[in-house]
Amino acid sequence: MSNLQMLYLNDNSLTLKLSHDWVPPFQLKSLSLASCKIGPHFPKWLQTQNQLISLDVSNNGISDAVPDWFWDLSIELVFLNLSNNQIRGKLPDLSFLRYDDIVIDVSSNHFWGPIPPLPSNSTFLNLSKNKFSGSITFLCSIIKNTWNFFDLSSNLLSGGLPDCWLNFDSLSILNLANNSFSGKIPDSMGFLHNIQTLSLHSNRLTGELPSSLKNCSQLRVLDLRENALYGEIPTWIGGSLQNLNILSLKSNNFHGNIPFQLCHLALIQVLDLSLNNISGNMPKCFNNFSAMTREKSSNPIIGLADKIWILPSYLDNVLLTWKGSEYEYKRKIPLGTQLQSFNASVYAGNLELCGLPLANMCPDEESTPSPGTDDDSNTLEDEDDQFITRGFYVSSILGFFVGFWGVCGTLMLNRSWRHGYYNFLTGSPGDGILSLIFRVLISFLETF
Repeated sequence: MSNLQMLYLNDNSLTLKLSHDWVPPFQLKSLSLASCKIGPHFPKWLQTQNQLISLDVSNNGISDAVPDWFWDLSIELVFLNLSNNQIRGKLPDLSFLRYDDIVIDVSSNHFWGPIPPLPSNSTFLNLSKNKFSGSITFLCSIIKNTWNFFDLSSNLLSGGLPDCWLNFDSLSILNLANNSFSGKIPDSMGFLHNIQTLSLHSNRLTGELPSSLKNCSQLRVLDLRENALYGEIPTWIGGSLQNLNILSLKSNNFHGNIPFQLCHLALIQVLDLSLNNISGNMPKCFNNFSAMTREKSSNPIIGLADKIWILPSYLDNVLLTWKGSEYEYKRKIPLGTQLQSFNASVYAGNLELCGLPLANMCPDEESTPSPGTDDDSNTLEDEDDQFITRGFYVSSILGFFVGFWGVCGTLMLNRSWRHGYYNFLTGSPGDGILSLIFRVLISFLETF
């Protein structure tokens, strides 16, 4: 197949066993091996492929470092996905990638060190779930960019958030969560006019919410939980951010009343104000949050539709606390809670609600039985069946005969005990059914 240019083997369980010095007879332009098994070493035969513009080797079991020669041939790449491996080492300067609408996903690996210079002509940049450290002040050196998606969450980043977000007006999703960022939320984040998801949770941010955020009217997810933010909950959230689906201010230092303006959030599906210093009355209009009964919609796939490769998708989610434990929320009945113990009738009328105990299973729900399901009931019944064996019945019958004749036989053979017990029963004030039975029994034994 010397003329082969595009090879897609992704999303299978294939294992590619190739010799170390194999030289392909073709020059590929697009290659996708996602979820195939090609690790633990980085595939050396890719060194011969100098025309690649799209490469997906995600979830391949690679635990090697990326060799230097790979970055030399990557200059033509427009799509690069190395995610969900155990690749280690540092990322080089990626600003040399020269084409527009570049997609880079290196998430869920062991890359470390400072964030390298990034291409300003990217569309999708995902560097999350690695070990990158240091600050992100380098962002202020990027004057013009085309970023739609930028995810640095779950790293070891620290320092203050840069105050130059007016240069990132095209951002739709910004996720800086689960790092060690400190200081205040910069006012310039109000220039993110196209932002739909802003996730800054699990950091060390302080101060009040900047009023400039009310300009981010396209926001659907605002997740600021687990920081040290303080002040009163701003009233402008309800007036200016009416597209919100998720608002989480959990585990901060907010105080004061819950503003009734939050009732204007007609699309809200998750509202978490727990673990703050909030006081006062609950707004009565909270019972109007009808959107909480509907399935949560996901963000659209970011990127261009005319490309030949499949762009990574992004599904918003949030952690909810049930009985002191956190569960990931995607679309309403959370597993592992008492909600499965309720009768299905209590959820009647919510036609799009899915998950146990309803018969309507969620699309991504696994078939593994959950606590309280019929499978568990069958298991308990099986265990009961194993316990009630023939020996159980035999021992029960023997126990009855020994107990019964141990009492009745003694009274039958010993007339003086029989008379004494009869006199005791007839002379006692109690006239319960047990006493009556014994008096009849002793009268019967007197006939022998």
